[in-house]
Amino acid sequence: MAPSNPSLGEAVAAEKPETLPSDTVLIVGGGPVGLLLATVLAFYGVKSLILERNQTTTKWPKMDLTNARSMEIFRKLGLADGLRERGVPSNIPYTVIISSGLSREKAITQWWHPSVDEYRKQIRTQNDGTKPLEPYQRISQSIFEAWLKESCDANPLIDLRYGNKVEIVQSEGEDVKVTAVNSQTGKRVDFISRYVVGCDGSSSKVRTGLGIPLDGGPVPGFALLVHFKSKDLARLQKQGQFWHIFFVKDGGMGGAIIAQDEVDTWTVHLFLPLDADHESISSEEAVYSVLGGMGEKYEVKIDEILVRSTYRPNVAVSRSYSALNGRVFLAGDSAHQNIPTGGYGMNMGIADAYDLGWKLSAVINGHGKKGLLDSYELERRPVAALSVEHSKVHNDVHGALGKLLLPDATVINHDSKEGEALREKIDRHYQEHDGENRDLGIEMGFHYKSPINIPDDDDSVHAPVWTASRYIPSTWPGVRAPHVFLNDGTPIFDHFGKDYTLIEFPSAVDLGSKHIADAAKENQVPLKHVVLPGEDNASKIWEKHLILIRPDGHVAWRSDSTQDPSSAKRILDAIVGTQNGEAKEKIAFGVSGSGVVSTQSEEFVLEKMGDLQK
Repeated sequence: MAPSNPSLGEAVAAEKPETLPSDTVLIVGGGPVGLLLATVLAFYGVKSLILERNQTTTKWPKMDLTNARSMEIFRKLGLADGLRERGVPSNIPYTVIISSGLSREKAITQWWHPSVDEYRKQIRTQNDGTKPLEPYQRISQSIFEAWLKESCDANPLIDLRYGNKVEIVQSEGEDVKVTAVNSQTGKRVDFISRYVVGCDGSSSKVRTGLGIPLDGGPVPGFALLVHFKSKDLARLQKQGQFWHIFFVKDGGMGGAIIAQDEVDTWTVHLFLPLDADHESISSEEAVYSVLGGMGEKYEVKIDEILVRSTYRPNVAVSRSYSALNGRVFLAGDSAHQNIPTGGYGMNMGIADAYDLGWKLSAVINGHGKKGLLDSYELERRPVAALSVEHSKVHNDVHGALGKLLLPDATVINHDSKEGEALREKIDRHYQEHDGENRDLGIEMGFHYKSPINIPDDDDSVHAPVWTASRYIPSTWPGVRAPHVFLNDGTPIFDHFGKDYTLIEFPSAVDLGSKHIADAAKENQVPLKHVVLPGEDNASKIWEKHLILIRPDGHVAWRSDSTQDPSSAKRILDAIVGTQNGEAKEKIAFGVSGSGVVSTQSEEFVLEKMGDLQK
């Protein structure tokens, strides 16, 4: 009989190696990033095989917000409506409360984020390019992941195999060999594939097996998480309906509760020092302790404890996103890990999956070149560094409570001048530092810098100044193109093609768009040409007459005209990765004290990483 949990050494005799067709991508890890990568590949007609070590999807809520940029990606894939149907209803606002305990009638302060319905009204009214097309959506990862798995199971281009734990990834000539052990049979199977993507989480076997180092490490302290059912809304929502409540406790930020579905499912986080004995704390006690804040324990009727675990966040970025001469890639938590503040972690993975997915598909389908794959690391890695830095910025807002509560935290619940003054001080602090889940510049204002984006040839025009708090609309090459509603009420994004799109705002003279279209046809690059006459608002926001859009909605090139067929060919060669790749400079990205991504040489350094590990 095969061992129930065989290691590689104990595994029974290996089966015959399974060689995948050259047009099939092997994905290690069937969590949300791996499932979405397979979905993106299938969207572009490319097959994939997913190997997932677990027997089913996660029971844990994990992430609880799909941000606006991620929702734009799901809209492109035709999945936005299905995701929203399973999430929190669209009329419920996303209120974040700061409380000293539910025994008090009023919270200290709150951040109000509009409901999806309210956000849509803002987007429709403020048609100036500064807003996303899609609002965010609250949805628990346990629901999100199960739904995405169902979608993958129904897709004939996706082969999803649960219960296969990958142990070894190594070179096999020009291909990659992946060795996995089936947890049911104990049999070892070798898979041979042209391309492999590690979406296997923070302890990635793909990354560690290939010796790719991480820069960063775990943060001090950990959290005890209790996921539970309760319909005791009168007591839970005593200070108002909420998405999150952060609780002041023991002279600092002591815990939080998350409303997962606005019905009966909740998750409590009890923040503990590293030397705490979490096993001595019952699940019920953890819930009551967090909800009590600075006061006595606050009991609610718990109907069921669903799951319980501990969690110690890591803050890290992989030193490389690829290996084995561009045959193996990392995406999601295998490439970067983040603390939860800001909600950047899984949303970063979603963007990784789409970026790598369309680029791999273009190469496999024949019109993309190696430079496209090289651009994945050049573009996505600095964005990971940016999100890591700003999740720390958001975390520091909560971390500042310790100093704000001095000299006497206990007065916070007193109905006295001292208590009122302390509560007002905390209120001001949170209102002055309200960027968490609000900073659109982090979510969609980043600028991809790689050779597949062609800079303006007009030296008098400068790239938009980046700011964390706002998305500044621009069509500067490398940035996300601005959303705008056209005269007929349709969003310009809905006119994009599946692959590349040439947007033309025509003028009285010939702009030479035919040269771009002819070059695309000659190079067999799929291109949709969209002509938009009379669109004064959109034309003003989009800045140029001709804008070439990548499959991910970022700008590849722009100009007011192109009259030279040879220039058009050079443009098409560059955007599909023909002219770059082989001479790629080995660089890495760090985060400066100002939060702006900076280029460094030799080693990847997050300058403030040490602060998180003290």
